[in-house]
Amino acid sequence: MSIKNEIKKMIIRYRFGKEIDYHMPLSIHEEVNLQNVKFGKYCQVAHHAEIANSSIGDRTSIGRYTKIQSAILGKFCSISWNVTIGATSHPLDRLSTHAFSYRKQFGIVDHDIAIKKDSVLIGNDVWIGCDVVIMPGVTIGDGAVIGAGSIVTKDVEPYSIIVGNPGKKIKNRFSVDIIEELQEIQWWDFKETDLKMALPLMQESLTMTTIQQLKNIK
Repeated sequence: MSIKNEIKKMIIRYRFGKEIDYHMPLSIHEEVNLQNVKFGKYCQVAHHAEIANSSIGDRTSIGRYTKIQSAILGKFCSISWNVTIGATSHPLDRLSTHAFSYRKQFGIVDHDIAIKKDSVLIGNDVWIGCDVVIMPGVTIGDGAVIGAGSIVTKDVEPYSIIVGNPGKKIKNRFSVDIIEELQEIQWWDFKETDLKMALPLMQESLTMTTIQQLKNIK
């Protein structure tokens, strides 16, 4: 471990405390709020993001003003700005949807009472556009793309493209055959040396020929 990385770790510990579990390198910008978060390596968090009770996979980037609660994100995800993952909801089965019965700031209860929230599960290599809202309990498959401004209330299949409010699938990124191969290869788990070898293949349009070459690397 380099001296520079050790200094960065000391700074992160000072800013966020022991509740943050992480691997270096890790880039966290100013005015970020973290509570009980686990980071993989090479993660990026832009300014004014808020993340709580979540796990962020290797090389995943989080955009500015994005809010993430109770979520597990895979590797190589690209989360744009002003995204809400695990949006706060109110209980619909109670007498009132107001938070006075479980939040002390409204002067009725003496302490905050946690409301159970289903976790959001996001696979690997998922791209989520700006201003997207993902509701609690949703699972988004590997390689999916969520278009800007979409509101996702239901599970998303791997490598599908979702747009709109409510979010609907418009097409797959690739053919069914290629999707099946990609789910078998799971390139996001490649060793770093293998990823570097595969770079030329990742810089061109994906075909079945490319798939076979990736298999040879793995």
